[in-house]
Amino acid sequence: MRRPKEAKHDMSRAALAAAATMLLASLAAPLAQQQPAAPNTQKPAAETQKPAPEGQKPAPETQKPAAPAPAQAAPGKPLVPLAASTLAMHPDNYLGETVTVTASVEQKAGDTAFSIDQDPTKSTGKDVLVVAPRLNAPVDPNTYVTVLGEVVKLDAAELSKRAKDFPGQLPADVVTKYTGKPVVFATAVINAAGIDLAKRLPPTMTPEEEEFAKVMKRIAPAFAELRKGMEASDAAVTKKNAVILKQAFSETEDFWKKRDKSDAEKWAQDAKKISESIEKSANGGKWDEVKASATNVGKSCQTCHGAYRERFDDGSFRIKSGG
Repeated sequence: MRRPKEAKHDMSRAALAAAATMLLASLAAPLAQQQPAAPNTQKPAAETQKPAPEGQKPAPETQKPAAPAPAQAAPGKPLVPLAASTLAMHPDNYLGETVTVTASVEQKAGDTAFSIDQDPTKSTGKDVLVVAPRLNAPVDPNTYVTVLGEVVKLDAAELSKRAKDFPGQLPADVVTKYTGKPVVFATAVINAAGIDLAKRLPPTMTPEEEEFAKVMKRIAPAFAELRKGMEASDAAVTKKNAVILKQAFSETEDFWKKRDKSDAEKWAQDAKKISESIEKSANGGKWDEVKASATNVGKSCQTCHGAYRERFDDGSFRIKSGG
């Protein structure tokens, strides 16, 4: 039986609601975006086709029929805000829906799972199981959280289906208790401090990776400045940044050589050679060559990033596992 002071829970819940609203808005926005239909700027045929002079047969119509307007994008599926008790009592109404539920943590149900109940002062028997892909910190009983995720009925087949994205093992007694009942497979678990505990955070970098990250941070600004110099036909700015890129790609080549990644080593080597050619072309005022070479540098970077760079939920990048 849980008996914390209700005033404290009300304040905690209000604070959580304010913080969660801002975070959930950013999560929900892509789901609700709708692409507007393109405006019709084509004039009717009567306005664009001149009549034939008197006594002359009109020319055969050659104007092609107007292309149909592009289909309007279907609106995103909205999030459904729910009380935990409503979900527990009427689960069939929400199966397959993406919901948000703000409720009190009832108890831990595994390394990445817990139950929630609407009433923070007592167990109502209307609790709902939440399974997260990860929890970067524990959820504390009797504290409010906001969870966002899909509602399904729990069974062995559903657990097996989602094992890749939700790798935490549920204890056998928890599976038995909640089989056939609603479970929220959460993509976000926001605590009272407004922190999403289910975020996929990057691992700590090794000293070698930290040095490599510094090299990567030199490339983007140098490439941006090189493009500015190229567009302004400014040889001094273009050559200066081509030299910076050449050095950075040389260090990148060494990094991948030590890791025995011959493909990445080759992409860095190619980018280094292209940077050298940019320097020479800019010195000779051959700006068409500079522009073509700059495009190829960008392609080399994109190819390597696609194969070996991984973005995490906090916006940072790491080398992919095995890279």
